Amino acid sequence: ALKMFNEVDAIGAVIATYLSFSATQHEEETVQLSWHDITCPLNSEKDRKRADGVGKKTNGDLFPVTIDIVRILLDESTRDGQDTSPENQGPSDGRECYFMLQIHDVTPVRKQLASLERNIARQSAAQDAILRASGQVVVVVDSSGVIQRVSDGIAEIFGYEQDIQVKNIHLSVLLQRKADQFIAKEMSGQIIEVENQHGVMIDLQVGSSIIVPYEEKTKILTAIVIKDITKTYYAPSQCQEQHLQSKSSVQLLQRRNDDITLGILDASFDSLFVMTEQCIIEMVNATSCEMFGWTEEEFVGQNIRMIMTSNVATKHDEYVSRYLTTGINKMMGTQREVVAQRKDGSTFPCVLGLSKCRKSGMICGFIRDLSAVMASKAVIMEKNNQLIKKEAELKSKDTKTKEIMSNLIRNQSVVTGILDASFHSLFVIDENCIIQMVNRKSCEDFGWTKDEFVGQNISMIMTVDIAANHDSYMKNYLSTRVKKMIGTQRQVTARRKDGSTFPCTLGLSETPNGEFYCGFIRDLTQQKKSESEMLEKNKELIRNESLVRGILDASSHALFVIDERCTIKMVNDRSCEVFGWTKEEFLGNNINMIMPAHIAMHHDQYMKNFLKTGIKKMIGTQREVTACRKDGTTFPCMLDLSEAKGSGLICGFIRDRTNQKVAEMALAKKNKSLQEKQDIMAGILDASFHALFVINEKCIIQMVNEKSCVVFGWRKDEFIGKNINMIMPSDIAVHHDQYMKQYLETGVKRMIGTQREVTAQRKDGTTFPCVLGLSETQQSGMICGFIRDLTEEKAHEAKIIEKQLAAEKLSCDLEANQGIIMGILDAAFHALFVIDEKCIIHMVNKRSCDVFGWTKEEFIGKNIKMIMPAHVAVNHDQYMKHYLDTGIKKMIGTQREVTACRKDGTTFPCVLGLSETPQSGMICGFIRDLTKDKAAQAAMMTKNRELQMHQNLIMSILDASFHALFVINEQCIIQMVNAKSVDVFGWTKEEFIGQNIKMIMPPAIADSHDSYVKHYLDTGIKKMIGTLREVTAYRKDGSTFPCRLGLAETKESGLICGFIHDLTEEKAAEAEILAKKRLAEKIIDAAFDSLFVISERGIIEMVNRASTTVFGWSQEEFIGQNISMIMPTVHAENHDDYLKRYLKTGFKKMMGKEREVEARRKDGSTFSCILGMSEVDNGGTKQFVGFIRDVTLQKSLLLAQAEREASDSLLFNILPEHIARRLKQDPSHIADLYNNTTILFADIVGFTDRTSVMSPHDVVMMLNDIFSRFDYLVDVYDLNKVKTIGDCYMVTSIPTDELENDGCSRVCRFALDMFKAVRAFNNTGPRHGQINFRIGIATGQVVAGVVGTKRFLFDMWGDAVNVAARMEQSGLAGQIQVTKEVVESAGPDFNFERRGTLTIKGKGPMEVFILKSAQEPSGRHSELDRRKSNSSRALRAFSMLDNYHDS
Repeated sequence: ALKMFNEVDAIGAVIATYLSFSATQHEEETVQLSWHDITCPLNSEKDRKRADGVGKKTNGDLFPVTIDIVRILLDESTRDGQDTSPENQGPSDGRECYFMLQIHDVTPVRKQLASLERNIARQSAAQDAILRASGQVVVVVDSSGVIQRVSDGIAEIFGYEQDIQVKNIHLSVLLQRKADQFIAKEMSGQIIEVENQHGVMIDLQVGSSIIVPYEEKTKILTAIVIKDITKTYYAPSQCQEQHLQSKSSVQLLQRRNDDITLGILDASFDSLFVMTEQCIIEMVNATSCEMFGWTEEEFVGQNIRMIMTSNVATKHDEYVSRYLTTGINKMMGTQREVVAQRKDGSTFPCVLGLSKCRKSGMICGFIRDLSAVMASKAVIMEKNNQLIKKEAELKSKDTKTKEIMSNLIRNQSVVTGILDASFHSLFVIDENCIIQMVNRKSCEDFGWTKDEFVGQNISMIMTVDIAANHDSYMKNYLSTRVKKMIGTQRQVTARRKDGSTFPCTLGLSETPNGEFYCGFIRDLTQQKKSESEMLEKNKELIRNESLVRGILDASSHALFVIDERCTIKMVNDRSCEVFGWTKEEFLGNNINMIMPAHIAMHHDQYMKNFLKTGIKKMIGTQREVTACRKDGTTFPCMLDLSEAKGSGLICGFIRDRTNQKVAEMALAKKNKSLQEKQDIMAGILDASFHALFVINEKCIIQMVNEKSCVVFGWRKDEFIGKNINMIMPSDIAVHHDQYMKQYLETGVKRMIGTQREVTAQRKDGTTFPCVLGLSETQQSGMICGFIRDLTEEKAHEAKIIEKQLAAEKLSCDLEANQGIIMGILDAAFHALFVIDEKCIIHMVNKRSCDVFGWTKEEFIGKNIKMIMPAHVAVNHDQYMKHYLDTGIKKMIGTQREVTACRKDGTTFPCVLGLSETPQSGMICGFIRDLTKDKAAQAAMMTKNRELQMHQNLIMSILDASFHALFVINEQCIIQMVNAKSVDVFGWTKEEFIGQNIKMIMPPAIADSHDSYVKHYLDTGIKKMIGTLREVTAYRKDGSTFPCRLGLAETKESGLICGFIHDLTEEKAAEAEILAKKRLAEKIIDAAFDSLFVISERGIIEMVNRASTTVFGWSQEEFIGQNISMIMPTVHAENHDDYLKRYLKTGFKKMMGKEREVEARRKDGSTFSCILGMSEVDNGGTKQFVGFIRDVTLQKSLLLAQAEREASDSLLFNILPEHIARRLKQDPSHIADLYNNTTILFADIVGFTDRTSVMSPHDVVMMLNDIFSRFDYLVDVYDLNKVKTIGDCYMVTSIPTDELENDGCSRVCRFALDMFKAVRAFNNTGPRHGQINFRIGIATGQVVAGVVGTKRFLFDMWGDAVNVAARMEQSGLAGQIQVTKEVVESAGPDFNFERRGTLTIKGKGPMEVFILKSAQEPSGRHSELDRRKSNSSRALRAFSMLDNYHDS
């Protein structure tokens, strides 16, 4: 929005009303800035300022804005006629001051930036991963060389500990060279040698690239790419360089195409969604956010069913799954009318179109809102009914008109043609100023009907001050016969029926007999308005010239105006800033002063060639050139030249492209991950409802969609690269490029951002009307156009116009007499001619003389072709002869646009209306100027076209309704039904129309229906109309169904509209809900727990059957009582206070929890129970539901079970689990033989001597500590602890008959871990010194069994047990001595050392070994952790059991 103001105080008031500027914005408040804070820095002509602020809409909503402020001072000479007194002067030394503000709504930009930041974040992560994989790192530095950002891996190359240490240091420190050779330069790669932080010399390949950030165009950054090539030195080959350049070009083209596509999406009239095959939203356009109310962030990542109604959303995933499984398309590639849901829950009808991208598999959907169409449908139907009724009235009047014409046809044949061609209001009054006749135009202009006009004084159409004196004016004329108004035309003011006034031209004439006076009135409202606008434009012309000069000086581009000799005539301030010369140094010098030397030497010759040949090479185009400053430096720029027609001057705008060049390179680098969007966008464009074209500034077609090929007949490859004027008619096509050039030079948008009706041309040469909508993409400069075909709408519009013309023709009133008509002819505003069969003029009116310049005498007797152009006049007599011979009428009875010729030879466009008098054979013609009527005619055609379009939309909406619709008249005859009625009842539309509405009623109702309607028409009492009622309806097949009937009466037409909603499914749902309710009540009664429902006051409202059983009261005794009746006295007294406190504070202690409490029965006894409470909101009233479960028996069972489990746990701790289970099942003696059991004995070395000096307590504590550690290891390795005898510890593997098991290996590992446990014990610093163990292990056959009936012990006997004991006794301290059988059974994971042969008591010589270590087998850690965990849980269980027994 561009706003201009010339008063500082005035603009301050306006800005304060609409905007609030913020210096800093916080979550709590926004700091407001005054207008003085905004404008105070603007202290010179060149000052400009940009401010970021927050705008406030009229509804209070805030939105971000950016305001560019430029101060413009006008010269004193431009203030002609203005007050220059000191008190009226601004703060600018007496000169007039303007502030130009450009206020930009940056909400869409912020959203796009947020989306761009997300994409960049994803791209950045991907790029970092790629860089890491390639061994490269990136360092971003500012213009001073300070590092702003680094990628991962930089620390590893330079020897730092962390990447963050590199940030904020200077580049020269990092690369050990001057930073100037890398900053703001483009380098493909340079090999350097640096020393890292460890003092090692490394070889690096360094390249640089310039970056221009989006958010700050003036800030230049440089990206330094570094790769360590110390080990693999190489230089890129020429092939690699070409590949990189090609890739950069492709990415640049891809970026441009993406900008075009994004512009197309923002220009689309419809909502767009792009989603995956799983219906997850990937992208939406701005229209989607406006239509549905969610933001883009809320859309992306959600399922598409969020915009669907609940009944459709629940089944949507099933539809998608079926499509993905079967591949059958039902919605894809079609358009269907559906119902969508907004964020606020409201729904609206829409058209949905879906298509699938061929490569990516994405699904694109367009949604068009139909709400506005439905809203206007009722109005259109009402207007349509009025037109039908009016047409019927006109037809009824047709008979009367023909009777009148038969009586007046002899003497009024000429009048018939005149009245048919009349265009202005006509009044005929008598000498008493009483209105005798008016025409139809009078009724339209003034608002009264003919009956209201005739018989009234003509002063009724005058303003009050004129009307009071009008009769005296007439009396004065009758007495003096001095004509002041009669025979002249004068501008006066007229008054309508509603009291409004309007300017008009009044023409008066008197009939020859002097009895009547005729007046024509022409409305001048539009003419006055046009004159006023023209005067206003002329007043502002001089001021605007000076203002434009100020704006040019405020322009951001340099401006030069030169003459044919290349001499500079004008420059703006920006030219001085860019090039360094002053305006005085510029003016009068040759323009080649700003060109490089090799261009400047040829420039004058280029100008001479242009002046000589007229061939434009540079003028009218934009070209990138190189310019030269005063200091000799050059820079790239864009030159735009245009020629000022008539003056011979050439204007040139120069735009510095230095920053743009840098920006283009940065943009090309940011688009590496956008390739996938191309296929998505192609699917989006092909799913559009309208033809789409994208053109560049030279009008060359860059892109079209599939719809364009269907509409115009060309293929895509025939479109691309051609000028857009190929789809235009030839008269438009020849000027189109000039229109584009004018837009590019001026920037004035006439078509862009609007919709306009134009004519298009197909490949076969045929043309068709269409609506063209244009938008411009801000980044790429491309122009996107949507084209909608209007062929069908135009055809219908022509039919409506034909009906209106027929209605106007029938409404003419022919009740005037011959004398009145003569006065009408002289008072008419249009020229009138009456000619005979030989084309000789017999009569003209006064207006003909005024229009054409001849007198009546010069006209009469001459051929009518005197008023025609020469090329028409030579053939006119031949046309008349052909008509007289054949009788074929081509012009007579019609109105046609022609060209007429005046006496002075000038021509003008007009409408010619001809009619023939049947008896006299005369031909009458009226000629009317078309200049001012074309605008009104175009407006009428547009209105009728919209009317027909709305009517068609309404019929479509009615057919899409979910309910059956019937429209009947007062005789109950059906006039209209919709498609839903056919579906519901089974009859076709043809079978419905013309039948009585009772055909859809059951016989019992149908017999009396007509009498109900008759009673309503007689009394006007409405019983059904305006209400909704449930009734029974009757189908064609004889079946009936319940429905809801809603009736409404249209006041004007008397028709009655009825909507019928089928309730079959609702009734079935209600029955199902009722059945479920009854089932729920039965389930509640069948529950084992007591149920209570209480009110907010604690009054019992419902109980179940279990409650009466548990507490002893009946249901009747419960209902209406306070819930405290089931509580012990100590709680019952305070219960109501607890409830009130909860309702007041909302703090939940019991609600939503289960708690054990005491309850009281009817007999006064109490019992333990579990109480669970929950809160229910029943339509704004709170209820509380409580379940009560008696746990008396349950607690007894739990206590018994706990005691049994404790006993079993103790037994399992004493005996092996399988022995304990056998003992529980059979308490008899247990004795078994096991062939493969490993036995371990461990004994403390020197135990007797050590304990002789220790107290009993210390001995027990020492043994408990060390043996507890061994017990833990027993659980870990799943072994069997047999017993402890003093300081001796006996352990065996689990007894088994299996020859192959891991019992021996587990005992060996257990023995090794025993010494680890002993070392851990010794590390605790025991009071009586460190201890040591001897361990012996043997394996073989044993006998095991349970001995005794008290203090059960699972003991073992046999040779292997004795050998294990001898191994311990003959062993060494701190060693594990084993037999040869153990070595053979343990496996290869253990390391044994042969000790030799020892004499073992009871066995003799035996070969023995020492166990040294063991290898870690795979999977041991997980098994060990599991066993340790199990052991820990067992120890905790025993501890809890001990605590339980203690309590």
